[in-house]
Amino acid sequence: MTEQLTLFNVEAFTNYDESTEPPDPDHYQTPEAYEYAWQQWEKQYPELVNYAVAMSPCDSVGEQVTSVTARSDNTNNLVKFPTKKSAPQHDNHWVEKYWVERSGNKYWYYRYMWMDGRKLHRLYIGSIHSPKAKAKKLALENAIADGQTPIEIKQMLRGSNG
Repeated sequence: MTEQLTLFNVEAFTNYDESTEPPDPDHYQTPEAYEYAWQQWEKQYPELVNYAVAMSPCDSVGEQVTSVTARSDNTNNLVKFPTKKSAPQHDNHWVEKYWVERSGNKYWYYRYMWMDGRKLHRLYIGSIHSPKAKAKKLALENAIADGQTPIEIKQMLRGSNG
């Protein structure tokens, strides 16, 4: 009888020692207790520190920043983003003013944006010069301020296209 060939070293996975795991923040009552446990674990297993990622506070969520963002390379050079986004970290939907460059000219538009998990959705509202788009933008901002969900707002926008 012949042995089965393996593509990787399974020995590293079969001798797993759970006691070398870093501390879990859910197992501690306070952040200070967790930090102390983490420091003790680092002292005991310095060779594993590089393989573990400590939990740290995050200043912002990707793409939801208030600074000017860099031009996106996946838009076929049609959309350029010196767009200032006014989305605080806890908000999951907002109205954004953006521009598209065509034939060397900038054309400004409004769009409604919302997050569904980590997925970013966009819904076109209209040109910034259009009275209809300005009215939709105002209605959107009021709906967001009133606490309507992105699903309700999307239904409201789809119903008002006409």
